[in-house]
Amino acid sequence: MKLTRKDFLKLTAASGLAAGLGVPAARAQASSAVPAAARSASATLIRGADILSMDPKIGEVYESDVLIRNGRIEAIAKAINADDAEVVEAKGMILMPGMVDGHRHVWQNAEAGQIVKGSKLYRHYDRENNLKYGLCFTPEDMYFSSYFGGLVCLDSGVTTVLDHMHATNGNEIEDAAARGLRDSGVSGYFCYQMRQSPRYGPGDTYPLAQARADRDGPPDERHYEQAVRLRDRYFSDPNGALRFGIGLTGSVGTQSVEQAATEFRRCRELGAAILTQHMNQSFPEPVPPILRGIRDLHEAGLLGPDYHISHGNDVADEELAFMKAAGSKVCATTLGEFTYSTPSLHGRARALGVDAGIGLDAAIAMLHDYFEHMRSAFWILYKSEDGARLASAYTSTDVIDFATLGGAKALGLGDVTGSITLGKRADLVLLRTDRMGFANLGTLADRVLNFAAMEDIDSVWVSGRRVKSNGAMIDVDWAHARRRTVDIQNRVFALAETINLT
Repeated sequence: MKLTRKDFLKLTAASGLAAGLGVPAARAQASSAVPAAARSASATLIRGADILSMDPKIGEVYESDVLIRNGRIEAIAKAINADDAEVVEAKGMILMPGMVDGHRHVWQNAEAGQIVKGSKLYRHYDRENNLKYGLCFTPEDMYFSSYFGGLVCLDSGVTTVLDHMHATNGNEIEDAAARGLRDSGVSGYFCYQMRQSPRYGPGDTYPLAQARADRDGPPDERHYEQAVRLRDRYFSDPNGALRFGIGLTGSVGTQSVEQAATEFRRCRELGAAILTQHMNQSFPEPVPPILRGIRDLHEAGLLGPDYHISHGNDVADEELAFMKAAGSKVCATTLGEFTYSTPSLHGRARALGVDAGIGLDAAIAMLHDYFEHMRSAFWILYKSEDGARLASAYTSTDVIDFATLGGAKALGLGDVTGSITLGKRADLVLLRTDRMGFANLGTLADRVLNFAAMEDIDSVWVSGRRVKSNGAMIDVDWAHARRRTVDIQNRVFALAETINLT
């Protein structure tokens, strides 16, 4: 049956009514930026924890206290006295920094499981997810998926995320995504993707090659105007917990150097804190003036400390040297990149002096236990001889660094978060260690890297607010969220089937 646009609008209106009946679909129901019970006292004393600080000057500290006041770490010592503080008894537990995810498509949260690496559908990921599913979300769906995607980050101990929001299918959809992520309370960046909006929708037949060409075209004035609206409406504080960034056109190999230069200039004029870009170079090298990658960006003078790439497995060492000189950054999505023909970039990047972190990438396909992603940053290095040589010299602390302090540096936030350091933002994860199988021998880093799991997370603080306690998110009804997710899935996937890309 062919679905008309009129039918589609009726369905989207109905979904808006459904969204208001359940898990928050509006800012008022989201209770400002975080659940009400998560807004804690101005001071919190975590008492008696074993501290994996990830601060090289502090190292690992046993049976010590951490005092949080006004969202920051005020003291680290034994037997701290703070009569005005809420006390959290943490004897026998490990306190570590909140983890950092440098590249995730948070909006895909409601679709999790539809396309996974082990399915035949994954070979059509771009067509199905980016060119079909994303077009079938209503604004209410997008708000929900981004909101709960942010909560999923926090539940897994990820307190800082770079959300590369590439379902840029109109002002209302994009606004809902920004609002949802902000309302979740997670920190990091909302990166608005500069890419063309589709010229087709549910019920339409459209050439696949043209759909891809449309998407990779340079942004038009709507995108720049919308970027200003999003920046001013939700991210006006450049030092806020959640900041405004731009996802540059993902068009290496399709865009001219001149087009790229214009986009870089205009996006920097917007005051974006970070410019992030997919960097996939595994295709026949295009001929100038088509942009070929890091070398051309360097020669055009476009690299800088605000420039950040994800993936980039084929980036050459010489190009990494250009990035180091410019202060540019790297994120490898290591677990997802196991299936790539070339190994992840993070080991080479760090060895050559480029700040490197890791990320989950496709929320539709990857598990949310971030400890598994952290471990993959070590094991994937063994796919190459050079990587194995690097990995053989790592300690567990070196590997955890990719997901904590190193990951924060790779987002330009190394002075803000990523370690348990006096004056830094109190983004913290408290781990229970009494589960059978959680080893009690070795350094704290050894134990966390090799044995910790999402199920061990007792508490999470973001900017000093406790959002998870006693192993459960505060004021979050996961059962209701699951029902809402199923509702979105049923409608979105049914609508996507009516899009015929030829």
